[in-house]
Amino acid sequence: MVHLLSGNTNLLIALSQKQTPFSSLASEFSLILPPPGTPLVSHFPPRDEPVTVIPIDVPPHSILTPKLPPIWFVGVPHALGNNPLLVPILRAPAESFAADSSDDSGADALVDAAEKGGEGLWAGSQLSVVTGFQALGGARATWVGGVDLFSDKYAVKELSK
Repeated sequence: MVHLLSGNTNLLIALSQKQTPFSSLASEFSLILPPPGTPLVSHFPPRDEPVTVIPIDVPPHSILTPKLPPIWFVGVPHALGNNPLLVPILRAPAESFAADSSDDSGADALVDAAEKGGEGLWAGSQLSVVTGFQALGGARATWVGGVDLFSDKYAVKELSK
């Protein structure tokens, strides 16, 4: 990957909820991932989809097409380290969270994490789901928290009113 970035090749890297070599590599780019098997969860807005299928409003951003409809996200969020070459492109919703929990008891997971002193607590818009990284030579690596973002199923999905 370093060779590709050095050769001005742009990369698009989709993360998995499972531990993969890319999960380990993310830390080299100052991305901090939650433990494996920890998806992003949100109960808002109310919807028929599972709590792990989340609509995210797309804010104005210089590299995004203006006035995009909400995107649907299924995957893992990441926190940003202090690397000045990181560019958060799409943040997790403020009411979303990821916690080491395999059930739908979100409030319980947050309480458990708070009791542990915040260990395992991943919450809100401090998390990113799409982050860019610009190498010194100008090439870019974009990290996406899940490949489903690009699937036909979610690319054309609309938010029910």
